[in-house]
Amino acid sequence: MRRVASILAAGCCAACMTTVELRSTIAPAAPGSQKSSEAAGVVCSPGLLAHVEHAQFYAFELGEPLCSALTKSVESSYRSAQRVEQPVEGQFGRVIEFYLASSALSVRHLRDGSTRVVYSVGVAVESRGRDLRPKTRKLVTGVGDVTRSDSSTAEVVREAAEAALQEVADGASRLLLAGLEGPRLHAPAADAVPASPER
Repeated sequence: MRRVASILAAGCCAACMTTVELRSTIAPAAPGSQKSSEAAGVVCSPGLLAHVEHAQFYAFELGEPLCSALTKSVESSYRSAQRVEQPVEGQFGRVIEFYLASSALSVRHLRDGSTRVVYSVGVAVESRGRDLRPKTRKLVTGVGDVTRSDSSTAEVVREAAEAALQEVADGASRLLLAGLEGPRLHAPAADAVPASPER
C-alpha cells in the first residue's frame, strides 16, 4: 500500500512541475579582441547535455542552453568553433570539452511575499590538442541570486538560471583567452576618420 501511495505521490509531483524554458542565445558579454588562429572543436559531455535541474515544483533543462553559451565562449576565443560528439585526431587545432561539475537550485518564498531563487553551476573546461591529449583542465562557475516580488516564481527561476549561465559564459571566454597558444587573429581596427583635405 505504501508503495502505491509513493508512486501516486511521485506522479502527482511530476504533473505539478512547472518547466522553465531558458534562452539559448546567452553569449560572452565582451568578445575577445585577439582570437586564436586555430579552429576549435567543442564537445559537451553527455552528462551536461542530459542534466535537468529542479527544486520544489520548478525545473529546467540545463544541457542545451548551457552548451550553447559555452560554444559561443569558444567562438569568441578561436577562429572558428564547431560542436562535435566524437572529434577525430587532427580534425581541429584544439578541442575544448565541457563537463558539468556541479548544479544546485534553491527556491524560497520569503515572509514579505517575495521569492528568492539562487542557482549555482560549475563547469570543468578541458583543453585538448590536435592529438586529443588533454592539456589543461580548469573550473568556471556562475551564480544567479535573484529576489523579486513583482514576477512569477517561474520568471525568477529563469532570471537566476540565466544570470548564472551568463557568468559561466563570461568566465569560460576569459579562461580560454588567457590560455591561448600560438598565433592570434587581431580584431580589425575601427575605420579611421578620413583626414580633411588641405586647403
